Amino acid sequence: MKISILKQRIFKSNILFFTITAFILSALLFTSCSDSESIDGLGLDSSALIEKIESAAKVLVASSSLPAATEIVLREDLADSFIIGAELAVGLGYKVAIATDNESREEVNSDVYFSIEGKQLADTNEKRRKRRHKCFEFIFPIDFIMADDTSITLASKDDWSLIRDWYDAHPDETERPELLFPIDITLEDGTVQTLIDSNELKAVKESCKRGKDKRKCFKLILPVSFTMPDATLIEVAERADFKLLREWRKANPAATKKGSLNFPVDIEYKEGTLVTVNDQTGFEAAKDACKN
Repeated sequence: MKISILKQRIFKSNILFFTITAFILSALLFTSCSDSESIDGLGLDSSALIEKIESAAKVLVASSSLPAATEIVLREDLADSFIIGAELAVGLGYKVAIATDNESREEVNSDVYFSIEGKQLADTNEKRRKRRHKCFEFIFPIDFIMADDTSITLASKDDWSLIRDWYDAHPDETERPELLFPIDITLEDGTVQTLIDSNELKAVKESCKRGKDKRKCFKLILPVSFTMPDATLIEVAERADFKLLREWRKANPAATKKGSLNFPVDIEYKEGTLVTVNDQTGFEAAKDACKN
């Protein structure tokens, strides 16, 4: 009988011990999580601090006065962007307006937020986040012509910093680089599309904003050919040959006109219909019909 009572006491003691231990561990875990979520001792998580910055009175500041830690973010996560304005909410943090040369983004301009120490704040606001949403992925390499007529080739997404480096070396230059077409892109469903010019790019981005099918209305049936402004004839027998048009443009950076598509050409609408187009007027009419 005494042994049984002793066992019961030991059992109850063990339960009490584990209960207290679990409570202490839970408290420590909660404290740890709270500390990791609060920003700079203000007791606010990122979302709350962003809203505080948004609603607070702010003063314009030079981008050079931003905390050094912001430069790391701009070199890495925001490497495809550049600062166009910065504001300080005293005692809270920074609202930084950025623009991007990355045409895969839904919007050119967007805002990002930093703590007083320069830590980027995680923005959960869907409307603001959507501005930096990617409508598609580039198939690298892609090329840019800079204001001094030199070209920069990005071999991967990690090379966006090359554009920033060029502007760091040319601090007085305000003209942004020119993306060279044609480009190949991959849509979210894995579809690969070749965009011939900026108008086709705009159409894809407009469909992206409206939540519509981002596939091109129609595509060229290869082979096709282009006559360049210097009378050079470029044959495009397969998708990879479109890069020849970019190579010509890189070799002729001062050219003010683009190559002319030679007719007749066959086009295929995304539902599978094939049509022969005999001239530029018919080609423009086909593109206009896609807008309706």
